[in-house]
Amino acid sequence: MERFPFTPDYGAQADTVPRVRKAQFGEGYTQRSADGLNSVLRRWSLQFSNLSKVDADGLEAFLRARAGVESFEFVTPDTAWAVTAQPFGVGDGARTQWLLQRSLSPEVPEQLVPATGWTTPPTVYVAGVAQVAGTAYSLADSGLVTFAAAPAAGVALTFTGAGELVAHVVCEEWHRTAKGFNAYDFTATFQEEAG
Repeated sequence: MERFPFTPDYGAQADTVPRVRKAQFGEGYTQRSADGLNSVLRRWSLQFSNLSKVDADGLEAFLRARAGVESFEFVTPDTAWAVTAQPFGVGDGARTQWLLQRSLSPEVPEQLVPATGWTTPPTVYVAGVAQVAGTAYSLADSGLVTFAAAPAAGVALTFTGAGELVAHVVCEEWHRTAKGFNAYDFTATFQEEAG
């Protein structure tokens, strides 16, 4: 599946409207259930400002080639991350499992979230020494690290990695505006697809 090669402006709007089946009964009672296995899908309203004619033509060609039918990969706004020597624990000689976590943003370093959606698997270090994945430790998609042997008491556990959240989307609507010579604005709406 091809990846969308353009980056939207900041301020992208993301909407989520769960698909719900609803049965109305007498006396005001209602029963609700999810409509399908993936009933909560996102929709992004995106803006691309001040594009050159070449970039505007390339963006439109990408969307026209898929004609609102073929899905493509889209790196969701503000989800790309990268860390170097990110601490995730201190060995105690007994514990073997830790969750890789990263700062939500540089502005809020104390707020940690699971480090998932890797572009390549992270490298795990014990006391500054890179460990061999599959031998010294295993790594789950959730970011849970399980060491084959408990790290010694007091040693620092760190990791280096990068990631992003990628959605499979379709674009059924886009608008192109010529602002002047070699200056174009584009708006597009991407709908997440299940699967």
